[in-house]
Amino acid sequence: MHEHCHDEHCSCHDEHCSCHDEHCACHDEHCSCHDEHCGHGCACHGGKSSDEIKKDLKHLGLCAVFFAISFLPVMQPFAFWLCLIVTLAAGREVLKEGFGDLLRFHFGEETLMSIAVAAAFIIGEYVEGTMVALLFTFGENLEALAVNRSKKNIAALADIRPDTANIICPHDGDIKEVPAESVAIGTEIIVKVGERVPLDCVVLSEGVMADASALTGESLPVHVASGEILKAGCVVLGSPVHGRTVSGYGDSSAARIIEMVEGASAKKGATEKFITRFSEIYTPIVIVLAVLVFAVPALFGWLSAAESAHRALVFLVSSCPCALVLSIPLAYFAGIGSASRLGVIIKGSEYCERLARVQNAVFDKTGTLTSGKLRVAEIRTSAGFSEEEILRFAAAAEALSDHPIAKCVVAEAEKRRIEFPSADKVNEIAGEGVTVLFGEKSVVCGNKKLFEHMSMDLPEEMGASLYIAIDSVYAGAIFLEDTLCEDAAEAIKKLGALGVEHSIMLTGDNEHAARKTAEECGIGSFYASLMPEDKVDCIEEIKKSGITVFTGDGINDAPVLAAADIGAAMGMGTDAAIESADIVLMKGGISALPKAIAVSRKIMECVRQNVIFIMAVKVAVLILGALGYAPIWLAVFADVGVCLITVLWSLRLLRVKV
Repeated sequence: MHEHCHDEHCSCHDEHCSCHDEHCACHDEHCSCHDEHCGHGCACHGGKSSDEIKKDLKHLGLCAVFFAISFLPVMQPFAFWLCLIVTLAAGREVLKEGFGDLLRFHFGEETLMSIAVAAAFIIGEYVEGTMVALLFTFGENLEALAVNRSKKNIAALADIRPDTANIICPHDGDIKEVPAESVAIGTEIIVKVGERVPLDCVVLSEGVMADASALTGESLPVHVASGEILKAGCVVLGSPVHGRTVSGYGDSSAARIIEMVEGASAKKGATEKFITRFSEIYTPIVIVLAVLVFAVPALFGWLSAAESAHRALVFLVSSCPCALVLSIPLAYFAGIGSASRLGVIIKGSEYCERLARVQNAVFDKTGTLTSGKLRVAEIRTSAGFSEEEILRFAAAAEALSDHPIAKCVVAEAEKRRIEFPSADKVNEIAGEGVTVLFGEKSVVCGNKKLFEHMSMDLPEEMGASLYIAIDSVYAGAIFLEDTLCEDAAEAIKKLGALGVEHSIMLTGDNEHAARKTAEECGIGSFYASLMPEDKVDCIEEIKKSGITVFTGDGINDAPVLAAADIGAAMGMGTDAAIESADIVLMKGGISALPKAIAVSRKIMECVRQNVIFIMAVKVAVLILGALGYAPIWLAVFADVGVCLITVLWSLRLLRVKV
């Protein structure tokens, strides 16, 4: 439907839509309106809100009653006029739009229906014309209800972003409630227990427990420590939070999620675009064929004018492409909505088509296959020193550092309940390590470069993270490793079961660390010691063997995510990665990737099934209609009935399980 929306706030600029609200959630390919409240006639919204549709269905019921009355013997003298009134009352919107489009040489399903209804009355088949108007309008309203239902889950995402924020006034310290969109970056805010965080903020108070399920789908509360970022959309638990905003209202985590999901349905895939182009070409061709079905038999005397007109009428009604035009986009929309509940945001239907045919799955290592959290893997000793001595002095030397390696060593000492002394003097060499004095004892703790600068000999320890010297004597080395994500190996296994041919890892880490991670995950091949530009070159080469999805989370992954056929970003990764990606894995780490592929395949399977069913029924009825074997009710079934069946079939995807 291409009726005009008259919302005074709407900023949509579709040639068929005059809706102009900057917040409109409409998703027509020509329409830029994105207001959840815009649904008053805009093509992108199915034309009406659910309440308006229900009101129209009651109106149609009343029309159907009057149509039934026209069959009473006492009403036969007035049957034509009663049917005409019912037709105009029930199909006024369809007829108005259909003939309006015809005058503009725009051919859609409404044009076909309007011509069919008018032709029926002209040849005296006014009962059939009224039936077509009633059934078509009834089907349109049921379909609109189905579309509204499929949008409901995605529209509910707007609830994760509060409209107001409690700011701390800098002058008097009072707390004031203001519109969240007016809060500047750097403003101090208070979020009370049970409230949603309106903007991303750094926690200034002590650590807090938060419910992040709206963002990640994870049901367990998460702990956000002081100094860490508390994301917009989380619900504060336990105690109020004092924070300082680090993003604007439109740039928060919640806002980006809403924008990505709403934008997903606006991007049309190849199949969906084909259906749109197909209907624009198909409709005028059908009209010409219908004219031929009427004119040729009548001109050559093969059939009477009335019989030829009846066959042309059946041909017109049954050929309407609305089942294709509606059910295909709806399948994508419902599938994308279902994927979002599973923790996967797919940014457009075109990526569903690619995901369904993925052959290569490529992964970054740190933060994707591994957690990014270091652990002590091995301690090698020398010169008679024990593991406990090496760990004690290493922890003592690194106790005051915030470096991840230092924190890991200290945590390991605490885990083993090893007490370590406090340093009397610490000298830090940036990027290399530290030298420490404990009374008369000196300790050198750092990387290989530090020992080279101090002209101290080292054995060849491959992959050591820290070397330790005590009183100028080499004492040993500590090896650290990244911990594997719990779901990594299982996710790779599931991808193989789905038929993904190759699993490949790209990493900037050394070959030793890369090989170990690949073996633990079950990944077939890997490329190590890569710079970001090297990863792009690898992706370009891998893409030659088939459709490739790359999964990463860091800012250095953004170029690779953009270069891949499908870029999949970890939902808690960097903004650059998320913006560059085509899908976002919000829940479950890389275990969400097999889910995304499985959902995409179900979407494409549904699309194929709908297309085959629709075309098979229509071709059969078109042939039967042209030969005179199809009654009008069969033509209506080929249009409205088939449309409803395929719409309901597409709506299964709202509750898809993988």
